Amino acid sequence: MITGSQGAFGSALKRALEGKGARGVGVRFGVDWTYSDYSRLEEKLREADVLILSHGSKKEQAMAANCTSWVALINRYRQLRREAGKPSEIWGLGSEIELHPAWGIKDLEAYLESKRAFAHYAAKLYRDPDLIYRHIVPSAFRSRMGFGLMSAKTAVRIALFFLERDWRYIPVTYTGFAFFNYLRFRKLGA
Repeated sequence: MITGSQGAFGSALKRALEGKGARGVGVRFGVDWTYSDYSRLEEKLREADVLILSHGSKKEQAMAANCTSWVALINRYRQLRREAGKPSEIWGLGSEIELHPAWGIKDLEAYLESKRAFAHYAAKLYRDPDLIYRHIVPSAFRSRMGFGLMSAKTAVRIALFFLERDWRYIPVTYTGFAFFNYLRFRKLGA
């Protein structure tokens, strides 16, 4: 199950996974769920072998879009999978902003706070022996959220290279920040 499957990264990932034989289920904010109602996702969460979180926002309700909704979906997914006696695997789309500053750009401050808040939670998931958590950390890529030097399709190709090799921390970077962020990320979960 992929959130943000209408966005640049989510749609590219969904197409790539389906091309490899996966049966992806994309869910849409406002149609399948809202920040206050996840009930319509119950069956999809229960059946999802992998929960892929790629929705988000740089501006409107950034904390809800990039952190609190992710935590709510993860908690519900884990509970439903545990009740069904099935393992949980979660992929979360992080950001290099978990490490670097907002560069004085006022609009990025809420995004930075929300992504760092989730990174603290994700680092604990990363160490949790009861599930597989994979943290995908891309440099900026072209999307409705802003400009980047690589396309979402390229970011997905790089992510899949590492995912297919069973990596749990996936650096998708041309700046190198994601590599340095790995050191910080490991400390967060300690």
